[in-house]
Amino acid sequence: MAESAPSRFKVDRLGDLDAILARHGPADARQMLGDSAIEDLVTNRSTSVEASVVVGDLRMSAIILREAVQTTKFARFIVGFTEAVRSVANASGGWFDKFTGDGFIAYWLTPPGQPAALRDVPDFCQALLPAADNLVSSLRKTSRNFPVGVGLSLGADSGPCELVLVGESLTLVGGPIVGASRMVAGANPGQTLLNVYLGEQLAEQREWLTESGIQLERTSVKTKEYPLGQEAYELRFPGITDHRSAPHPSAGSEPPTHPPSDPAPLTDPR
Repeated sequence: MAESAPSRFKVDRLGDLDAILARHGPADARQMLGDSAIEDLVTNRSTSVEASVVVGDLRMSAIILREAVQTTKFARFIVGFTEAVRSVANASGGWFDKFTGDGFIAYWLTPPGQPAALRDVPDFCQALLPAADNLVSSLRKTSRNFPVGVGLSLGADSGPCELVLVGESLTLVGGPIVGASRMVAGANPGQTLLNVYLGEQLAEQREWLTESGIQLERTSVKTKEYPLGQEAYELRFPGITDHRSAPHPSAGSEPPTHPPSDPAPLTDPR
């Protein structure tokens, strides 16, 4: 028996979905999801995926807005920052979930059994941190006062998630967003922290990390849920130092609070 042609309603829904995928995902978003996931999204408006999530937080953004000589300059910075995150994420095969007011959520589909897919996360973080610093430097020219500690903090985690259509947007729901949020809350500006689940998987890619000049170090993070600390990993990139260990020259030459080779437990700066 011949298959019936898709209904006009389904064709319209597929067209709408393609437009949504184009706003959130890379150029090959539909192929990346696969026919089964597309069918789930059209029929049930959700589908199960394995994803790696990166949450970014722009430290001191509220103070910078208050100190801006012209708020329109800050607004333009936010537009530029958001588009930079979207562009860098999409270029590395990632998806831009949303702007959170002082940061963002982005993610990558990382199916089990495909460890090479995890490499996109360090690539994204390594590309984004200096780009964010360049954007932040432009704010100094339009601020009455500029506090120490302005910069982008990154936290990441991975695991099972649900991809959900909400109105005309596509959003990710799941534990990795919580885990990544905990990590970013404990990260300094310019620092990238990974929850232990993602960190352990990347640890199996040490040969690739070493070839790329990226260091993966075990550490711990004190969080609201785990006040004594929970295990984590830190990614350190060549040529990129977090703002904790790179004070402005006028601030003197005091050494960092703990050497990079033996990181002390990190505390939540908030």
